[in-house]
Amino acid sequence: MRKILSVIKREYLQVVRTKGFIIGTILGPVFMAAIIFVPVLVSTVSVERQERIGVVDASQEIFMELDKKLDHKLKDGRRRYLIEDYKLPEDIDSLRNKLNQMVLDKELSAYIFIPEDISDGGFAEYVSQHVADFDKIRNINEALNSVIIEKRLKKEGLDPQKIADYMRRVRLKTIKVTKKGVEEDTGGTFIISYFLVLILYMSLFFYGAIILRGVLEEKTSRVVEIILSSLRPFQLMLGKILGIAAVGFTQYIIWALFGLTASQYSGSIIKSMVSSAVTLKIPTIPAYIFVYFVLFFILGYFLYGTIYAAVGSMVNSEKEAQQLLFPVSMFLIIPILLMMYVIRSPNSTFSVVLSLIPFFAPILMLLRICILLPPFIQIAGSIVFLVLAVLLMVWIAAKIYRVGILMYGKRPSFVEILKWVRYK
Repeated sequence: MRKILSVIKREYLQVVRTKGFIIGTILGPVFMAAIIFVPVLVSTVSVERQERIGVVDASQEIFMELDKKLDHKLKDGRRRYLIEDYKLPEDIDSLRNKLNQMVLDKELSAYIFIPEDISDGGFAEYVSQHVADFDKIRNINEALNSVIIEKRLKKEGLDPQKIADYMRRVRLKTIKVTKKGVEEDTGGTFIISYFLVLILYMSLFFYGAIILRGVLEEKTSRVVEIILSSLRPFQLMLGKILGIAAVGFTQYIIWALFGLTASQYSGSIIKSMVSSAVTLKIPTIPAYIFVYFVLFFILGYFLYGTIYAAVGSMVNSEKEAQQLLFPVSMFLIIPILLMMYVIRSPNSTFSVVLSLIPFFAPILMLLRICILLPPFIQIAGSIVFLVLAVLLMVWIAAKIYRVGILMYGKRPSFVEILKWVRYK
């Protein structure tokens, strides 16, 4: 046990003392804060400017009403869109060429071509150099649709204003009920769930890669031969895995404490910084989510860490390791691909079964806990299956590690690896 503790101490201090760990631990909470604060702050910064937009109205019925509908104001009171009417000549192509050149010369930011049959289902055209400004395109599209619908209603003898009153939309508030009470949820549950699962996904890759590189470096430099003269291969593997686990645990304890604090006070901080965010609803994150996050990180780390250690002992270069790690990577990628299904139906049979499979459980069970807390029996079952899978993988990895760590040259075949596992 003393030898294992020595390896744990060495691996832990070797990583914790690096500048990368210190900077990463500090920047992690900063990144989490940025996810919360930056979108709110950016949303208050106006990047709008006055733009000239040409309109070619072949129907000769739309321009005046469209001009009224697009009366959007900038903060200084000026109109955002200056709409200019271009009469349709006999030579349409020459007008198009002229307007295209004006767009290229920045004299117009865009122009709209409205066909004569627009009210009967024709297609209007928006022509610009910049067609990724979805906010502007949506404004123009909504204004144009509003004008056309009013034209159609008036043609049928109906009052557009009364129709608009009848069709006024109803706002649906989403209220999340928990044992502590109820609170309005404006999408925060989805964001928090996605964010935590993404962190867990990246962490399993990141810390697994650290283990693999450490094993590979010791093997290729032949340092392992000296180390194994004083302790058994299993002790070295276990110490290395536990040492890196302690690094991850340290980092995530810091981040979890920050997350708990941020979830409690981020709303008041944002509202004090941005007056327009008074109605913003910041969801509180229950403490049990962070507890399960750390628990599933530890179990997922041991499950995949043993695999990474075994792979590192079998290969002679990172290139060979990448080829062997592809199937392992798929066990992490598949849950990410299934996230949206589980979010939409967390209690379906398919979601429950997937979250009980040990290789998928760290990500999918955590996701279900964040979205809709499952029955404790399911969470406990997932944890038990994970523990059993970890014990099995530790046993298999130890068998592979004790032989592979001293093997050099050709990469072993699958049959040879099975023989290593059977060795007593």
